[in-house]
Amino acid sequence: MSASPRRTAGPPPGTYQIPSLGWRILGGALRLVPLVVLLIGVPVAILTFLAAHGIDLPLPIVTVEVAGVVITILVVARYVLRPSAAYGPLSIATAGATLAYLYLILLDATYHLTIPGTGVTLTIGYSTLILVLLIVPALALAAGALTLVEDAVAPRERWPFDFPP
Repeated sequence: MSASPRRTAGPPPGTYQIPSLGWRILGGALRLVPLVVLLIGVPVAILTFLAAHGIDLPLPIVTVEVAGVVITILVVARYVLRPSAAYGPLSIATAGATLAYLYLILLDATYHLTIPGTGVTLTIGYSTLILVLLIVPALALAAGALTLVEDAVAPRERWPFDFPP
């Protein structure tokens, strides 16, 4: 009696299982809460605290709020629409919005803090940090462009890798 390979339960190899829209919306909602806290709540709270103590702000609070909202919406939409052809353009838009936001920060990446009652001015430059941070969305922009091209040339080819069984 020859032993035949035993099949395991589940879809055959090379297939994919895309989560339902409901699960993707739930996953997007679970990403929404920490993103709102990290991209909007914490920066706005810090800037409000600084403004309340008479310290000049490097960016207006409204700019931080709008950038945080835009990036958060794009990240959640990208997650929900991952199995569609909109994933590449949404990845490009998310990376572009992040690049624009970091560029706004880079424009005034030197902060001058004058200590009241003294003639001492503390200068802090963080342009190198922002330039290093710009690498991540730049790579994400390139990945989004490649995904867009790949989805146009071979639709659904990435699904077995993005949604393994």
